[in-house]
Amino acid sequence: MEPIHAVLLDFGHTLVDFQRTQEALHSAYEEIKARIEAMAYMEVPELLDLVERVAGGVDRLVAKSYEERRMEELDQSALFREALSSIGFDLPDDVIRHIVHLDHTAYSNSISVEPEVRETLDLLRERGYRLGLVSNMTLLPELIRADLDRLRLSEQLDSAVFSSEVGVRKPDARIFREGLARLGAEAAQTVFVGDRLYDDISGAQAVGMRGVQTKQFRKEDDPSFRPDAVIDHLLELPEALRRFGGP
Repeated sequence: MEPIHAVLLDFGHTLVDFQRTQEALHSAYEEIKARIEAMAYMEVPELLDLVERVAGGVDRLVAKSYEERRMEELDQSALFREALSSIGFDLPDDVIRHIVHLDHTAYSNSISVEPEVRETLDLLRERGYRLGLVSNMTLLPELIRADLDRLRLSEQLDSAVFSSEVGVRKPDARIFREGLARLGAEAAQTVFVGDRLYDDISGAQAVGMRGVQTKQFRKEDDPSFRPDAVIDHLLELPEALRRFGGP
C-alpha cells in the first residue's frame, strides 16, 4: 500500500457538530416572517406554524431524498419555493434567495468546533498532510464557505467541495474524484474520514481511498461495511495515519 500524503474529511459530525437549535430557528424565522409580510401584503402564518410548514417542509423533502438514496443533490432555492408555494406564497427569485440566506443563519449559529479538532488539523498540517473537505450539503456552497471563513477552518484546509456545487452526493464517485482533483492528491495516497458508513466509507473505498470511520458524533455499526480504521475522536487520526505509512 502506498504511504498517505493527503486527508479528505467529511464536514458535519466529523469536523464540526451542529444541532440546529429552536432558538436559532425561531430567530431566523422572525426575520423571514417579516420579509414575506413586507413583500406579499398577505397574512403570514404564526411563527411556529411557519417554521413547521417551511423549515419542516424543506427538511422532510431532503430527508426523503436521502432515504431513497438519491445521488443527485437537491436545489435548495427550489425546495423553499415549493414549500412557500404550498402555503400560498409565490415569491420572486430575489425574495426566495433572501429567505434561503435567513434560514441558513439558524444552521450557522448552531455549529461548534472543538479545540481538539483544531489542534489535530494543525498537527496534520505540520506533518505535511494536505487537507480537504468533501461534504454532502443541500445548503448553498457560498454560505458554507462563509461559515468556514467565520470559523477559521478555511485557514486549515487546502480545498473543499460540496454536493450542492457539483450536483451529486457521496457515495457517488464523481464527488470524491472532484475532491481529490481539487486537493491535488492520488486516491491511493489519500485517506477519507467520515461518520457515515455508506456515504463516506464505502464511497471512498470504491474510488481507491482508505476509509476511516469516526464515532465522535455518530456511532454507526453495520457488519456489511469494513472501514480501514475506526476512531472514537479525531485526536486519534494522526496515529491511524502513521499506521497507514503517513509521515
